[in-house]
Amino acid sequence: MAKMKKAEVKPFKELLLNLRARLRGDVSTLANSALSSGGSGGSGSSSVPSHMADMGSDTFEQDNTILLMNSEGETLTAVEGALERIEEGVYGSCLECSGKIPKTRLKAIPYTPHCVKCASELEDGNY
Repeated sequence: MAKMKKAEVKPFKELLLNLRARLRGDVSTLANSALSSGGSGGSGSSSVPSHMADMGSDTFEQDNTILLMNSEGETLTAVEGALERIEEGVYGSCLECSGKIPKTRLKAIPYTPHCVKCASELEDGNY
């Protein structure tokens, strides 16, 4: 397994650190939004929406926020894993086959732990 040089890894590390900071902020904002919208009835003094359609809209928005939060949380976990692989000196190597992940793939998805072939086989359930 060919290791990436420190100079090659540096721009990816900076990109991952910036992405992690942004995602941490997004997840926190989404969590606060989901928590604060639950139970707020908009205008008026009642904590219950005045119309069934309003209640459905509130629930729909809250569900979408939670889905987005989960997705961003998964990406944040993947970013953390990539940063750990950098520290361990194995960044850029596929976790499945130990082959080199092409830099073009890392530029597109800097937190990917797999080469294209292995990622495709994992998606298809071949591993």
